[in-house]
Amino acid sequence: MEHTASSSSAPKADSQSQSSQSLSLAEWEHRTFCEILQVNLTSPQQLPSSSSSSSSGGVAAASSGGSSTGTHLRELEADLRDSKQPLLLTSDCLDTAIIERLNLPFTAKAPTSNNKTNNTSSGKESGSHSGSSSAFGYLVAAYRSVKEHIAKVNAERLAKQRGGSSRPEGSETSLVLLKKSIISYSGLVLAPTDMVDEKQHALCVKQAFALLAKSSGSPDGLPSGFLAEVVKEIDPDSLPEAFAPIINAVSANPRSISLSNCMRPLMVLQNLTAVPALGAVLAKHPKFNPKSAKNGMELQMTMLLGPYLALTTNGKDPRFANAHQRSQAVSDTRMRIATLQTTVANTLFNMLKAGPQVQEIVLDWISNILRLNQERRKMQFDPVKVSSLGFFVNMGAVMVTLSMPFITSKKDRVRAVNAKFLFGHKGDRISYEMCTRLHTTQSELESLRKKVMSAVAKPKKSKENKTKPNANTTITTTAATTAATTSTSTTGTETKTKSSTGTGSQEGKSGTVPKTTAAATEEKKDSKKSGSGKKMNMVTEMFFLTMETLQLGYVRSLQAFSRIVREIAQCQETIEFMGGENSANPMVFGVKLQLNSLRSSMVAMRTHLLDPKLLRKIFSLYGWAARWMMYLYEGGEEQKEILRAVPEYFAADMANLYILMNRFEPIMVRSQPMQDVMRIVVTLMDSKAMKNAHLRGQLPDVLTLALPVGSIASPDHMLITTPFFTQGLIPRLLGLYVEIEFGENQFYGKFHTRFTITQILKFLWQHAVYHESLRNYDRTKMIRFVNMLCNDAVWLLDEALKQLEEVRGEQKAMASPEFARQPVFARHRREAQFMQLQRTTRSQMNLAYASIHMIGTMSQAYQEPFLSSDLVSRIAEMINYYINKLNGPRVSSLKVKEPKKFGFRPKVLLRELVRIFLVFAESEVFLKAVVGDERSYDAAIFNKAASNLEKRDIVSEREQRRFRAVLAKLESLAVEMKNEEDVLGEVPSKYLDPIMATIMTDPVMLPQSKVVIDRSVIKRHLLNSTTDPFNRSELHLKDLVEVPELKQEIQNFVANKRTMAMRKAAEERFEQARKKTLAEKEKTSVSMSNNNHNSDKQSQPPAPADEKKR
Repeated sequence: MEHTASSSSAPKADSQSQSSQSLSLAEWEHRTFCEILQVNLTSPQQLPSSSSSSSSGGVAAASSGGSSTGTHLRELEADLRDSKQPLLLTSDCLDTAIIERLNLPFTAKAPTSNNKTNNTSSGKESGSHSGSSSAFGYLVAAYRSVKEHIAKVNAERLAKQRGGSSRPEGSETSLVLLKKSIISYSGLVLAPTDMVDEKQHALCVKQAFALLAKSSGSPDGLPSGFLAEVVKEIDPDSLPEAFAPIINAVSANPRSISLSNCMRPLMVLQNLTAVPALGAVLAKHPKFNPKSAKNGMELQMTMLLGPYLALTTNGKDPRFANAHQRSQAVSDTRMRIATLQTTVANTLFNMLKAGPQVQEIVLDWISNILRLNQERRKMQFDPVKVSSLGFFVNMGAVMVTLSMPFITSKKDRVRAVNAKFLFGHKGDRISYEMCTRLHTTQSELESLRKKVMSAVAKPKKSKENKTKPNANTTITTTAATTAATTSTSTTGTETKTKSSTGTGSQEGKSGTVPKTTAAATEEKKDSKKSGSGKKMNMVTEMFFLTMETLQLGYVRSLQAFSRIVREIAQCQETIEFMGGENSANPMVFGVKLQLNSLRSSMVAMRTHLLDPKLLRKIFSLYGWAARWMMYLYEGGEEQKEILRAVPEYFAADMANLYILMNRFEPIMVRSQPMQDVMRIVVTLMDSKAMKNAHLRGQLPDVLTLALPVGSIASPDHMLITTPFFTQGLIPRLLGLYVEIEFGENQFYGKFHTRFTITQILKFLWQHAVYHESLRNYDRTKMIRFVNMLCNDAVWLLDEALKQLEEVRGEQKAMASPEFARQPVFARHRREAQFMQLQRTTRSQMNLAYASIHMIGTMSQAYQEPFLSSDLVSRIAEMINYYINKLNGPRVSSLKVKEPKKFGFRPKVLLRELVRIFLVFAESEVFLKAVVGDERSYDAAIFNKAASNLEKRDIVSEREQRRFRAVLAKLESLAVEMKNEEDVLGEVPSKYLDPIMATIMTDPVMLPQSKVVIDRSVIKRHLLNSTTDPFNRSELHLKDLVEVPELKQEIQNFVANKRTMAMRKAAEERFEQARKKTLAEKEKTSVSMSNNNHNSDKQSQPPAPADEKKR
């Protein structure tokens, strides 16, 4: 007999209350039970007419079988007639009625009827079971109906207190009994019992799965509280067998699972685990954490959640390639993935609350995933043996969601992290034995391990410890105050977040999970273990497991995404170089195909990786990790030792995340709170905190995120107002600038790091608070920094100018007819090489300009280190060389087509060099160093540079006049210094420096090579390398051996030469004076003799005429 639908909705409360006053309890039970169970005890042919029914009142109608709708229970009717009992369905025969109904057929199709009320039934109102295709669905509908009746009874009880009417006494008890019976039989039809046949049991499982796939409490899902009550009625030993078919259905057909159909099975798991006992059933299911898997991919393929966690975006989706559909495709896909991640997180969260035993199983499951995927740590690994990137990205999102309770807690939970986890041995959840630590050697690590273990084993007693909640249940208590738990909507396309307080999870009452006595006892024992150091608290477990998961998956995925973006940029540059997308070059077509494929992959990966909601959670986690690391750093020397033992990848992943996000989502990353991150970044720049120079070289890139986007910072900017930065940032930046030279950083990587540091210093120098910090910096270290700054400027600019000459030659060659006649592949190869040359030249030119600009900026206010005896000649040589290069006879070799493409700006470069020159020109020492540079100083070239400055208006008129005045001083100094060289004459070789070939002023002997060298020369060498320049043995300034005898000998030699020169000069002056005097005397005597002769002639008498004639 088919199950028929209800003909009408439940009567209104007032009319039903009035009729119930005239019914006995048995009659009321019959009427109500028949309505709820949708049954009757009288066939329609036996029912009285409506007129007789109305004339005989409600009692007659009730005794004649009640409702005219519903399934006719023939056997129960016959039994009642045989026993001559009233045809009333009461509490006494309730079980018999339910059993008989369960053994009758069910159908999901609502039956048709000539009755008008039947036709108006929608099948969705209270008491309608038309959607029930199985015994389980029928009982669920009955449970929903009985709960509505109980709610009405409770409302009427309240009305009675206000003077209203009520139902017969005992009606509430009858409804409770009916509800209990429905729950009991619901459990029986799910369990493998004889209550229903095998076919019906399969239908029950199928409909249970369908109902569990809907949100709890929704009209088409399970009623709230129903599943928990059903589980209580099932024998605990039978629970696995009863719910195994439902769990198995989740893992059926794993290859057919996709983002469009994955939510129903996942919702089933979420709703099942909302009941703690069923969470334990799932945890113990053989497919939850299969032990037979030998690697990550095998585990992914065989475990229950593996196929779901492996779901990701498909780069071949045509919508991603279509510009018009891309935005909607990204939005839809992100919503589906976020819903999947949230549902899995809710499922695991429910299981973690199901008791210590289940908690351990879940943590072991996470640990097993990480253990079998350790190959992912390597640069190269076999993708067939590790879980997929999509799997690990989803797993990372799940773990971050599970960590949100302690991350977002109002109470700072960093103190709850147990440092013992860092020193675990092989076999623990995570083994860090093969991980590099921040700054700890293996021997130091073993010593620290013993120290930490002994400290953990004997915790100090304090009031704080007494009031501290059980560490192992932290996730339950903390999560109750956060939004970590979320429930997924029935459509699977939008996610709704709700707090786990109030109504709590699906089956909870007030946000707490009821525990059995056994579970409470077990948890109490567990907390005792935790106190003795044998067990970790949940904050510790989840924090380290989450960091490990992100290290193996999310961060690696970001790096893969970055490579794709870089390849796209290279393809675009190649196409542009070949003439654009419409070029006739046959190579363009192939590059365009590659570009389109890369773009589709990029959009797909971006959709999965860069979901804003996921990014915010990840940033919160790493911000919390930074706060924990700073807590260790500021907690005393013992805590600092623990910080040095933290795995290096904690800092590396943090740096990579922020650097890459600054490229892909700059607005997002800059909107996040970053003070804790910046504090740990500045801390780890110190070589005493982190040993890896290459990793420390990446930290300035993270620090740039703290700089304002514009040129002006707000007055309350953290870098300006926080003492931690104003006092500690300059020493760490300058120290890193120098130390990066001697680290294991890549050659060009160190220039990038130094470029970034100069950009940060450029910003800091705008604020007076950092001027004082710079002046207070150690002088020796400051000189080393300035030396490295000059070295970089010289090397980079020299290399860039050399490459510029190469560019000029390549441009001429590629413009020649011979190049056009070469084969296509040969031209393409040479064009690719030229593009690489262009990129390298531009990069080095930009880095060189930044270094020179930094020298100019710092020298304007702080000249002392630049003019020290160790560096002044270095500065002078640099300026001389490049002024010569830009104005000398070979300047034409630097003229290239489109110089801006190569970063070459000669006017800007000359302006910077001249201004630096003018800053130092007030120093006599600097001017002497300029003139003393015999390699590059040329007065004629300097005068030509002055003409170029004036002709092209490169600097201001005031600076042009100053430059001319300084050139006059240089010419005068050049004459003086030439005379000084002439004085010394030929110098013995033992007095000359073996490197510079200049006379030594302070000779010292190198201890290993025994070479005597001038102190200023070796000091300058030691600024760059702590080695003996003659045998490469280690050498430090303190190792130099003075040679006072030679020093005195040189001084005597110079003094003698000067004395001899002075004597010679005096003799020459005396001789000149003597000669001058003699000359003057001779001239005087000649003059006097001439005068006397003339006077004698005048005094003689005139001669006779004949004598004159003779």
